[in-house]
Amino acid sequence: MDINERQSAVKRTKKIALEEHWANQELNDLRTEWGKRTKYPITVDPKAIGYSFPRTPDFEKFRLPFMDEFGIAVQVISTGSPGIQGYADAPTAVVKARKINDAQAEIIRKYPGRFAGFAGLPTQDPKAAADELERAVKQLGFKGAMIQGSTGWEYLDESKYWVIWERAAALEVPIYLHVQEPSFDSAKVYAGHPELTGATWAWGVETGTHALRIINAGVFDAFPKATLILGHLGESLPYLFGRLDEGYVMAAKSGRKLQKRLSEYIRSNIIVTTSGLYRPEALLCAIAAMGEDRVLYSMDYPFVHPKASIDCFENTPMSDEVREKIAHLNAERWLSLPRT
Repeated sequence: MDINERQSAVKRTKKIALEEHWANQELNDLRTEWGKRTKYPITVDPKAIGYSFPRTPDFEKFRLPFMDEFGIAVQVISTGSPGIQGYADAPTAVVKARKINDAQAEIIRKYPGRFAGFAGLPTQDPKAAADELERAVKQLGFKGAMIQGSTGWEYLDESKYWVIWERAAALEVPIYLHVQEPSFDSAKVYAGHPELTGATWAWGVETGTHALRIINAGVFDAFPKATLILGHLGESLPYLFGRLDEGYVMAAKSGRKLQKRLSEYIRSNIIVTTSGLYRPEALLCAIAAMGEDRVLYSMDYPFVHPKASIDCFENTPMSDEVREKIAHLNAERWLSLPRT
């Protein structure tokens, strides 16, 4: 089979994509309002991804035809940044989260079998966030939650957020940690180099560091069944196992003693997705580090060009069995999605 025949066959492989975003006008307005309120500098050139934002509210003109063309059987949809974390106060966030999750559930009902959902959570009120997660899973049928990074640059390792981890573990659903901007203090390291902000470097560093904070706080010792999803092939963590374990031995400690090595938590409590645009060798490294059962397909629709993302996946050499796992079987297992 030549490469064209192989690609044609792979395109027919069922795919379930996990980091796929939607927005209504309210969410698009929130993105603008958040930027004005926080006075955070723009880190992405709008002209570079101008095709993306008109497609976030759409489901029929662009999204479903694209899914059919490239073999995306199901998108697990969620709101993009800043999402519910963008609201300025807890009471507003609680009300808006319920409203937006209900709207997302209506989208899923409108197109049977084509979409599943991750809930948006009002982390401004951690107990309300845990309750909304339970409502979204039990009443709306959602498969977990996506949290847009920090909440006012507070991180999910802090004890007040543990109620969310406890509830997610009890429900046996994952928390997807999406990228977000670093705090103004952290962003000083990029001063004079705006090209290193956003997706180039800052988002991945911020999210990978956030995940390490969660591990080192003892969240997974307290809740061994809790599962964290990281996009973008694990925000670089799978490629640093040796460095992380060696460094932890050398590091000054806070007095808290973890039960396992850092790499073991990443392998046992984290799963990673392929969201973004990556070279085949990076995907192969992720599979080797995490294991073929802990890598799931994602695209980051509509912020990554669909064909380029598909080609990255299709041009990565792997067995048919592994390709099927990453394309859809792992998602069906981890998210309890129906197999077809």
